[in-house]
Amino acid sequence: MDVSPQRGLVRRPSTAADFTTHRYPPGERLSPWIVYFWTVTWDRGESGSLESTVISFPAMHLTLEWGEPGSERHGHAMPAMLVHGVVSRVFRIRIEGRGGVVGARFRADGFHRWTGLDAAQFTDRVVPAAGLLGTEIGAEASRLSPAADPLGQLGRLRQDLERRRPSVEPGELSAVVDRMARDPDLIRVDQVARAVGWSERTLQRRFRREVGIGPKWVLSRFRLQEAALALERDPTVDLATLATQLGFYDQAHLTNTFMEMLGETPARYAACATADWAGGQPADGRT
Repeated sequence: MDVSPQRGLVRRPSTAADFTTHRYPPGERLSPWIVYFWTVTWDRGESGSLESTVISFPAMHLTLEWGEPGSERHGHAMPAMLVHGVVSRVFRIRIEGRGGVVGARFRADGFHRWTGLDAAQFTDRVVPAAGLLGTEIGAEASRLSPAADPLGQLGRLRQDLERRRPSVEPGELSAVVDRMARDPDLIRVDQVARAVGWSERTLQRRFRREVGIGPKWVLSRFRLQEAALALERDPTVDLATLATQLGFYDQAHLTNTFMEMLGETPARYAACATADWAGGQPADGRT
């Protein structure tokens, strides 16, 4: 079981015993639209509920979800096939009982290219997938039990998507988002616009329609993910230096971003990361 820090998944070392998560390649036929498939399963038994937090990527997801009879998740009765829009803050989910999820993470513009729909209408929403990607995709969802086999469900979902994949060619915006994730020198929207040869207005319009959120948010989200991952890997890292390296104005900007998104300071986050590895309680960290 991989308990190492993972980009976007808050404090994975401390939750390794609570749920199991895996990623799987999309395969050649789906890779133009999908980054990877993923599964999460859990069995809380009598342990009660657990909240998990994800600093989500600028991407939409298709999920097949199941749980205890009569349970709800994201405001929908289980089991369900759902479409998740981009999450503008952080994604928090409370898991309980026994259940699981099989998901497909779309490329930044993958859902838009597949469906032709405006991605912005799904931002911060979770909606039934019926009819959005094909009428028969996920038709078996209503028959799933808490003991559903995730790999079996993943295989069926993959086959359904492969049979109904669109003929439209992949878009170019995913490559732009990938570049924003890789290039630490791209920290402002005007820099991205110049790098890709578009006007800022065109960049803003295309991001809203095809990704579901603006390019400034995307840049900020990648910086937040990198900062959290750096703190989990090395809780002793100098915060002022980290802020500068990641394109924040200063340490105060980094702190404010953490507080807004995660409700805690980077110092507190680092202290909790130290405790996760040590198996103890977080000590008072730096301010």
